[in-house]
Amino acid sequence: MADTFQPSSLVYTPPRHPSQNLRTLLAYVDARNHLAPDIMKFFHATLEHRYLPKSLGRPVLNRRQYGEYISQLQPMFASFRMTLHQVIETGDTIVYHATAVGESVCGVPYDNEYMSTVQFVVGDYGPQICYVKEYVDSKKTTEFFKEHRARVAENNRRRSQLVSQGS
Repeated sequence: MADTFQPSSLVYTPPRHPSQNLRTLLAYVDARNHLAPDIMKFFHATLEHRYLPKSLGRPVLNRRQYGEYISQLQPMFASFRMTLHQVIETGDTIVYHATAVGESVCGVPYDNEYMSTVQFVVGDYGPQICYVKEYVDSKKTTEFFKEHRARVAENNRRRSQLVSQGS
């Protein structure tokens, strides 16, 4: 079963007294897992977000652009669950390894792996994320979006046929 996704068996356990930055990261992951509409509260006005590797052809996004992207991305998912496997913190920076599983609203399974570097600044209500380098599994990402778009197109075609048959 080489195609079966096997996330790491190592699951990160936060320290008993996490730093403010780590608490912010953990709250952000929890918000992503709940597809929370207020996800952007974790990001500072100066946000610079990069999806890598460069071969994905994704532009660098500022806070407004990332917010627009997330507002289109989240409704695609019926379920989403990110699991942290390793977290390394130093100063204002956290590096983490995570996997995510889920399903699109069209029934396309989602599984991906991330390696991210996040930097924090002090915001109005505590630490906020100001810089992200998010490495994703480029093959899995490309396959997921391709399959999701194909299913959306097929569903739209079927709806059109039903409407035209009912007329």
